[in-house]
This record gives sequence, C-alpha cells and structure tokens, in this order.
Amino acid sequence: MLELVIFDVDGLMLDTESVWKEAFDQAGNKYGIQNMGSTLFPKLIGKSGRDEKEVLDRYLSQDIQELVIKEWERIGYGMLEKEVPVKPGLNEILDFLDAYHIKKAVATTTRRELTEERLKRVGVYDRFDYVLCGDEVKNRKPDPEIYLSVLHKMNTKAENAIVLEDSSVGVEAAYRASIDCIQVPDLIAPTEVQKEQTICIVKDLMEARDYIKENRI
Repeated sequence: MLELVIFDVDGLMLDTESVWKEAFDQAGNKYGIQNMGSTLFPKLIGKSGRDEKEVLDRYLSQDIQELVIKEWERIGYGMLEKEVPVKPGLNEILDFLDAYHIKKAVATTTRRELTEERLKRVGVYDRFDYVLCGDEVKNRKPDPEIYLSVLHKMNTKAENAIVLEDSSVGVEAAYRASIDCIQVPDLIAPTEVQKEQTICIVKDLMEARDYIKENRI
C-alpha cells in the first residue's frame, strides 16, 4: 500500500537545470568557450563539492575556471531571481496525492535556504509533510542516506514508498535504499542502468501520476 511519495527538486519539480545550462553557455561564450552547456554542464548534473571540482579540473584550467564559474553563478542566480520555472504536471500530481491522502516529502541535495526560497516562490513548500536538504545529511546522493532518513522521519517502510527522480545519481540513491523509483529524465537521457534501477521511466510528472494511479492505488 502506497503511503509516501518522495520528490527530488531540481530537474524534477523545478526546471532549474535548463536555466543553469543556458547560464553555462553564456558564461563560456564570454570567455571564448563554445557550447559549454551541452558539453560540460551535463557532466556536472547531480554532482557537488569535490566531485564537481574534479570534473571542472579535467576540462578547464584553473585561471579560466574561476572566471567561468563566477560568471556562471552570476548569470544563473540572476535568471532564477527573476523566475523559477516549474515542471509540467507538478501541481496536478500534488493534487492527486492529496486526494488519496498520500504523504509527500522532499529529498534534495540543494541546501535548505535555496530549497525553501524556491519552493515557497512557486507556492508548493507548504504542501509537503517533510523536507530534507543536502546540508542536513552527511552523505550525498548516490548514497542512500537522504532517502533512508526520510523513511525514518515519516515512519514509513521502503515498500510503502515511491521516489520520483530525474538524475542517475538520484535513481541510484533510491535503488540503494530499496525504494521503488520512477524516473522523469531531465537533460540527460536514461541508460540501461536506470532502466534496471527503476520501476518505470516516464516523460513528465503527469505520466508519473498516471502510473501511480494505475499500479499503486
């Protein structure tokens, strides 16, 4: 019996990855590096901290790296201050889960300050029963800690929950937590690995809602 659905944020509920991709292109263009949004940015999706730095070090020299990243952040945060785009079907799937009295939680690698600000701006923060952020756990996805912590907080068994994820690291985290996962891919197409680690792959949150209704309700 389904009791809980756990949502990722960036790339799943909020269309922020496309914003950062565009910002990367603009930042690269400023310093004479073309198509960074298509070539380098996909390698950074789902990574943070040391892992992100390792990727950047492989592709950009230290001097240009600092300039590009500073410009990337300036452009990206500026774009998100103007608008936080929402993925299609977000409000519809939340309405659906409310109608069936299914609990909803957030598990995101993004820090709490940004998560709260963005979810409140699009009017969905208060619709979740629990929100756990990247700066509140020790290990980041693909480690299963964040999903196991949500299960513990919500007093829910893994077999009674579903995770909604867009990224491969998020899918792996859910898989390692033994929670069924529906992938809604964002900028990176799923591979055979994600096909094996998920119960289904859908094109948007509307299809995710329909799958849950048909198979878990």
